Amino acid sequence: MQKMSEELREYVETTTKKLVDNAKEVEVKVVISTKSVIIQIRTAKSDCGKVIGKRGRTVEAIKIIILAIKNTHYPDDTRRVSIEIVEDETSDFRYN
Repeated sequence: MQKMSEELREYVETTTKKLVDNAKEVEVKVVISTKSVIIQIRTAKSDCGKVIGKRGRTVEAIKIIILAIKNTHYPDDTRRVSIEIVEDETSDFRYN
């Protein structure tokens, strides 16, 4: 499970950094529970739209690729995958 979360985090972080202007401000966190895999992406406020894309198409494409990675490498894992773009400035998402 640790390996899966690291693989998914690495892919999303690399992809997101290629999409945005402020790559140094990209942070990705993967939370795995019994029923879901939640990937949280934090970027500079000006880059949120680039990650989401028109009508959510970019973030949806990232989600589809993440599902493909998860289902290819971990076919017995039935957890749902969701992606959250963290926009709230007051949330305590920062890594220390």
